[in-house]
This record gives sequence, structure tokens and C-alpha cells, in this order.
Amino acid sequence: MQYITGLEQYKEKAGSAVTLGKFDGLHRGHRKLVERVMEHVEEETDLKSVVCFFDMTEFKARMHLDGKKLMTNAERAFRLENRVDYLVECPFLSVKEMEAEQFIEQILCGVFHAKYIVVGENFRFGHERRGDTEMLKKYAKRYGYTIEVMENEMYGSRVVSSTYVREVMKTGDMYLVNRLLSYPYTIAGTVVKGDQQGREMGSPTMDIIPCEEKILPPKGTYICKIRSGGDWYQGVCNIGTKPTVAQNEERTLSAHLFCYEEKEEVYGREIIVQLYQYLRPERKFADVHALKNQIQDDIREGKRYFFQVANRGRNR
Repeated sequence: MQYITGLEQYKEKAGSAVTLGKFDGLHRGHRKLVERVMEHVEEETDLKSVVCFFDMTEFKARMHLDGKKLMTNAERAFRLENRVDYLVECPFLSVKEMEAEQFIEQILCGVFHAKYIVVGENFRFGHERRGDTEMLKKYAKRYGYTIEVMENEMYGSRVVSSTYVREVMKTGDMYLVNRLLSYPYTIAGTVVKGDQQGREMGSPTMDIIPCEEKILPPKGTYICKIRSGGDWYQGVCNIGTKPTVAQNEERTLSAHLFCYEEKEEVYGREIIVQLYQYLRPERKFADVHALKNQIQDDIREGKRYFFQVANRGRNR
């Protein structure tokens, strides 16, 4: 897959099957769009598969809006690697004032040479969002493309959307978050040297400072998996400010890995943490001894969770 920043950098001359949107989180609804694009390319091998996402970072900063995301641009690229031919990052401000028909003519057809355009029911584009799926249908014959409008992906009575995922994230219900995404919510970072309190209490941790733009669930303890040094480990992690042992307000993710033997220096190593279940909120304990006892309870709960998951898999 080629990751291209800016529409002007897209130089492919072949026709394309393209889908467009913000794609924050690449949830189940987004995946349906991407999969349909991939199907077209499998059927017509001379086509290229393109996912074009509108990067809202600069626009939100200018409008003083919350710029936090479910997914960083690097994470989106990782999720789409080996799936599509092109991931194109389009700064929203570069097309915000473009009239809808101009967008069809110059971008969809002029840049992407679109033969198939795959979008969701609520897709809007162009100046003041004047373009919609009906307009795409209206101009299909003139510009020589086929438009496919995919029905909204539903979870119960709710449309699966990035907004819905953010709502659930605020409650800490990682089970539902992961169901909506169709993969475990992931936080990545570089291991930093912490206060060594975990090591002193017999449960050493790998600490990372999550990316500033990344949406985090509520402060508390979570059951998780951690990828370190190419291997995956089961574990538990705390997201918060460590009020019992620390004075700063910087939010840290501290992960304790089960069955991990430290063989080399881990500071500076990139790790990936997948969240599975919310165990408890973060709180300040009376003393370090009380915190140590709670951490051992958390570890037992985490091991019980993975034991039950393994048993369910064997009993299917």
C-alpha cells in the first residue's frame, strides 16, 4: 500500500474504485466500504483500490474544536496495510470551499479517475456540504462512473459511527467499543522510565505516555494485551495519573505483563496495548500496601478473564 499525503501527490493513471470519508476509527461501517472497494479490484484487476480520508486536524485547530481522535494517521495506515493500493490523506481545508460538482469533476474523476465510487448513506461533500449521494447518482453518467451507496451498518437500533464509538468510550465499556470497531481498541507508545513503584511492589510495568491526540477511555484499570519485542503478552494496565504514588497530572498508561521475563532494556521500545475490559476506576488508596493488594486482585481478575476466553474457544 502507498500512503500519500495530499491529493496533488496522487499520480496513478489507472482507473480506481474509491471510497471517501473521515474514517476515524475504521469501524465496522467503514470496513464495509473498504471491503466493497477491494471486491471491485478483485473483479477488475486493472483498477486500483483507493481510500481517501479527510484529515480534520488543521480545520479543528482553526475552529478551536476538540481534535482528539479514535485513530492516528499512522494507525489507520497500519490497519489498511496490504489491503488497499492507496491510502490518500486529504487535508479537509484544501477542499472545504470547493463546489460539489467541481469536487466530482476535479477530484473524483480528475485525480482518482474513479470508475466506482463507494460511499455511505450519509456521505456529504463540497462547499457547505451541498453534495450528497443523490448528486453523485445524478452526475454518474456524465462523468462515467458507477456510484454505490452502502446501507448504514447497525448495532441494535443504532447506526455504527465514530460518534457512537466515542460515546461508548466515555463509559469505559471496551467490550462494546471493540464490537463496534471489530478489533480491540489500541494505544501505542514508547516505553519511558517510570517511578519504579510497580517493580518495588512485585508487579513491574512498562509505562508509556499516550499520544496527545488519542482519545482515551476513563481513568482506571483495564484487562489488556501488550505487544513488546514482537511478542504478545496478556496483562492488565492502568490509565491515569497514579494518585497514590505520584504528584503529576500527566496521564500515563502503565502495563503489567503476565509471564514476561525481562531480558533486555525496554526503555525506548515501541509497544502496542489492546484494551479488552474495564475493571475499576482509578482512585487514591490509603497507602502503598492497600494499592499493592488491589493490584494483585486486578492481576487475578485479568488471568481469570483470559482463562475463561480460552475455555470458550475450546468449547465451541
